[in-house]
Amino acid sequence: MQERIHRKAACHLLSGFVLLTAAAHAVAMSAQEVYARAAASVAALEIVDADGQRVGERSATWIGENRLVTACEGLQVGMALRLRAGPDSVPAQLGTRDRRRNLCELQTTLAGHALVQETASPQVGQRVFAVSNALGLGIGISEGVVAGLRREGGEPLIQFTAPISPGSEGGALLDDRGRLIAILDYRRRDGQNVNFGAPVAWLADMAARAAADAARLAELDRGHALARQEQWPALAALASQWLATQPGQPDALRFAAEAARALNQSTAELQAWRALREALPQDVEAGLDLGQALLQQSLLAEATTLARQLVAEHAGEARTHWLLARTLHAGRDLDGAEAAYRRALAENPWLVSAYSGLAALAQARDDHAAAVAIFSRLSGLYPGEIWPRQQLIGALLRAQDVARAHAELQNLPPAYADSAEGWYLRGVVAAQLDRPQAAVQALHNSVERAAPQDKAWALAELGRALAGQERYPEAIATLRDAVQRAPDSLRWRLMLGDALRLGGRAEEALGIAQQLVAEQPGAAAQWMLLGQTLIRLDRHAQALPALERALQLEPRNATLWASLVLVRQNLGQRAAAAQAVRGLRELDPARADLAYRNHVLPFEELR
Repeated sequence: MQERIHRKAACHLLSGFVLLTAAAHAVAMSAQEVYARAAASVAALEIVDADGQRVGERSATWIGENRLVTACEGLQVGMALRLRAGPDSVPAQLGTRDRRRNLCELQTTLAGHALVQETASPQVGQRVFAVSNALGLGIGISEGVVAGLRREGGEPLIQFTAPISPGSEGGALLDDRGRLIAILDYRRRDGQNVNFGAPVAWLADMAARAAADAARLAELDRGHALARQEQWPALAALASQWLATQPGQPDALRFAAEAARALNQSTAELQAWRALREALPQDVEAGLDLGQALLQQSLLAEATTLARQLVAEHAGEARTHWLLARTLHAGRDLDGAEAAYRRALAENPWLVSAYSGLAALAQARDDHAAAVAIFSRLSGLYPGEIWPRQQLIGALLRAQDVARAHAELQNLPPAYADSAEGWYLRGVVAAQLDRPQAAVQALHNSVERAAPQDKAWALAELGRALAGQERYPEAIATLRDAVQRAPDSLRWRLMLGDALRLGGRAEEALGIAQQLVAEQPGAAAQWMLLGQTLIRLDRHAQALPALERALQLEPRNATLWASLVLVRQNLGQRAAAAQAVRGLRELDPARADLAYRNHVLPFEELR
């Protein structure tokens, strides 16, 4: 009897355990089930410019019927925001902001389903899923575990291993029951699969924290508005007033630096960035801003020291390695720069500036194949964007692979087929294919479609194409327009000078050439323009030192050697002219034969 009771009790315990286990398995969901439940609760958030073009993308998670939350960083009041969920796309506006915790509420007319929230702290090791608009490719899911519960600046953060990428910020981190436990925060990433989320419990505090921070947010909004309107003196005054009442205030220091940069006040700019670094010694952004300012002001030794310090402090932050690479690159340590760029990409495979740095190194080494490979990879990573395709076509043209460059025009993203950028690329490639009429028409189309701030690029290339057709009056007028829009562009001033030289206005060209040489004495192109302009003015004795200086800087330029043959022959330096022909023959035998026949042989026959 007693044995039967024990057996019965054991059966009840076993069946209870089986039921509990079955219940646990019933609640835990697969990745497919989590995605099916959560995908409609996460939207793509686009930042758009005045022309409606997308300039940034991230994620947003519904927390109410018409309310979403996203990551604050990079968002400002007055920005044009657009939510995309399935086939629907509607505007959104910034609402409540808890900027210190990097959480911003969005308001929209688009209704969505809010996820169930789990405010209790997750367990380390439990399965989690990140649902987001990674890389702007649409809502997707990745799986990982909670790696730890960390604190940053006294605030708790959830560390997890589910892979995320740029564009994921503002997305949802869910447990295996499909409950929202955190909002993804990509900016806190510090190494591969070391990602962080803002606990969902913070959402309840947003309104109170935003109200307590209202005065600072109002000043911040005012500063951003002045910056967008390019009212730099007013922004400098705002920053000064703010700092008078709150010395060392980081936002005020940042505004002071930005205003000083725009006003070309280099000393004040650097002073502000240094003060910001001092105010936020552990903040990687403050260090990176200072490092870039040091580089821009050619303070290379200090920039390199700072970059090494930032790498030591934030070894898992890709941008610190990128900054070190830039300083080494500027210091001509190309091998060290390449290693640092590659380390940056090991930490963040999506860091576009590191790819661009590697491509620039490849081009400096005349390794066009490597540059093409890099931009091909970027084109694959960002198939919907035009900028990597622009870079790829440019690299192919530098590699003289015009046929492939032309083929890449067929791969332009559909949204850019009739854009200023698309027509610009068609024009550049047509010019290289020796189709001048097609080039001019395409570039005219680009000018018509370009935004005012971008017209200079299209105008400059159109001017070059017109000059290629020897339509010099039109070319000169077009290039003048480009230079007026972007007077700091040495390249476009150089193009204008060359068009003036070839168009019978060599005296005007001479003034531009002399100014360019004074501003950039280490550039061969500036000395070449000066020498060739002096040839046009029959001032061969003055042209000779300019050409020789250009050849010192660029000894394998066949055009320079051909000009040198002409100048030396006109100066009666027969032996030196023959030597120049031999120098040209090493680079371009056909051109050397032509130079010999035109400039050397007639004098030998006369003699």
